[in-house]
Amino acid sequence: MLKTTLNVVCGFILSVASSQVFALENGADSAALGAEGNMAGNLPPAGVYLLTYFQDYSANKMVDRHGDSTVPNFDLDVNALVLRVVWMTDKTFLGGQLGFYGIQPMISMRLNVAGLSDSDKGLADFVFAPLLAWHQGNHHWGVALENVVPSGDYDKNHLANIGKNYYTGRPMFAYSYINHYVDISTKFSYSINGKNDDTDYRSGDYAAVDYNIGYHISPALTVGVQGYALKQTTADKVNSVKIEDNKAQVIAYGPAIAYHPSRQWFLEGKYLMENQVENRAKGHNIGLKFVWSF
Repeated sequence: MLKTTLNVVCGFILSVASSQVFALENGADSAALGAEGNMAGNLPPAGVYLLTYFQDYSANKMVDRHGDSTVPNFDLDVNALVLRVVWMTDKTFLGGQLGFYGIQPMISMRLNVAGLSDSDKGLADFVFAPLLAWHQGNHHWGVALENVVPSGDYDKNHLANIGKNYYTGRPMFAYSYINHYVDISTKFSYSINGKNDDTDYRSGDYAAVDYNIGYHISPALTVGVQGYALKQTTADKVNSVKIEDNKAQVIAYGPAIAYHPSRQWFLEGKYLMENQVENRAKGHNIGLKFVWSF
């Protein structure tokens, strides 16, 4: 009985906060902000590749559209281990190399809001995408269409949920310019969200960008600046009614280093600090990426 009462109270507080402070339901998006950096648009040749990401995101503020903290005693910590398997085929379509990838995040989340605490951990929403890649001299680019499936754990009465409980379609474009001196890379995505049928809440659509400006100290070592930006473009809706003045945005930047000693494997690390934040959590992000070629 106590647990049920707590869940109801948590759900009520979260629903009030979502409609008044958060943008996107529960203040959360499913885009892997800051995951990509060096060689974001340089897709590999035919073969199977394993990419492993680790992200530690921490925030102690939930801010409104003016950047002011509005949720008392807010503390969020998310640790994510993400496995991404990429299969690049030897087939072509529209002049581009055809490939596919699947992403399975494993997430541990701890959330404190207004004196209440909750946590969740396990498998989050699965992602599948077809992709096409092109190469021309120092220029490399690719497109993909991600499909985010609501397979992760979700309970509308909980404060912390690693699943979103709605589908997201996400067209993507990535580009890299790479020569002996620099790596300039970016990844752009646009997320189109479905409705959460359990809450009748539809999170707004948003654009997201990862970026990297790297300098090659040696053929195996690159240092530079990386970051990400998110801008919500359409309003959230509850029971088909728009929530005005509640769109999310964030810009993050920080140092990054990449070590690429051979074609067999690749390691990258970064520390990103968030700024220009509106209607979402404000914190910092520590990221590692490891790539292995089979």
